[in-house]
Amino acid sequence: MQKWSRRWFLASLAANYAAQWGRAEVIGKGRTFPAVAARYADPATEFVVVRLTDPQFTSMLALAGNRGITARSLLYASDQTGSWQAFQMDLKTRQSKQLTEASQLDPASLALLPADRGFLHLDGTRLVETPFSAGKTRDRYRLPEDVEKSPGVHYSDDGRHAVFAAKKAGRFRMDLVNLHGGTARMLVESQSELHQPLPRPRHNSLVYYSGNEVWTIDFNGQHNRRLPLAEGETPQVRWTADGRGLQYLNRPADPRKLTALREFIPETGADAAIAETTQFIRFHGNGDSSVFIGASGSKASPYLLLLTRTAKRELALAEHRSSSAALVNPTFAPNSQFVIFVSDRHGKPAIYWIAVEKLVTETDGT
Repeated sequence: MQKWSRRWFLASLAANYAAQWGRAEVIGKGRTFPAVAARYADPATEFVVVRLTDPQFTSMLALAGNRGITARSLLYASDQTGSWQAFQMDLKTRQSKQLTEASQLDPASLALLPADRGFLHLDGTRLVETPFSAGKTRDRYRLPEDVEKSPGVHYSDDGRHAVFAAKKAGRFRMDLVNLHGGTARMLVESQSELHQPLPRPRHNSLVYYSGNEVWTIDFNGQHNRRLPLAEGETPQVRWTADGRGLQYLNRPADPRKLTALREFIPETGADAAIAETTQFIRFHGNGDSSVFIGASGSKASPYLLLLTRTAKRELALAEHRSSSAALVNPTFAPNSQFVIFVSDRHGKPAIYWIAVEKLVTETDGT
């Protein structure tokens, strides 16, 4: 019987693994994955759609409000290595580079730093900053062991603060982290569930959900109040790029009425309708809020739609065909020239891309 050395055996395993996946033999952080993009014409609209990631695995975009897309690259989370890790995709070559070798990555904790110099993520109890240059990773904060954090972390646009919802001793709370000082404070505590915190750009405040109501609070814990939004359900809120207005979906109690897109100005209390929608569940505005991309929750017409602010009309881009419209998370590129979204229509949740440069005027993507 032929005998093999332990070194040969381990080397052959690595070679077989690399050959199976068509990857370089670099293991873990720094590994490059070849493009797996697949183009197809949408059956309903004939717009060209590109599936960027493999639907054999689950891939996630950054949370709404957290930056993960530039004109040239995409920051995302995937379990394609057998565990959740962060990846950066070159949108020209469609190749992906593994950025982390985390033991317990929270896939909903990714966000680019200002000037795209690196990114933030949560690994277990460690909130970590990783530069894209040759610099070392740095732990910015460690969560207390007695706090049960809800999935996801949101960040201020200047990269100075992080906020997350948690539970301690049976009560819900919202904690704000100073990323430069490594300290945290509890902003608010409640018996009702607190969730979906969203820092306001260019301001030291945020909005959050308490149950089904939307509240606002300053970073110093002052001016905690419920916002007088339009009557009905509020499936989603988002700030305009300059932080001036809070745009939100309003689902009236009357089921015969359509879901509307509205805008609230905190300083004046002004609240006005932007347009009615085809039952949007999730939406995102481009850089100047002149055009919106929305995911319809209609079972008969599960479309991804462009909505123009001036004409108040919708254009169907493609069928998202996701099992849940809330999963779709449609997002404009910073320059408004393409749209990224998620769907599980071909298997597990994958990331998709559609060019809209012929439909939407380019905006400043800085």
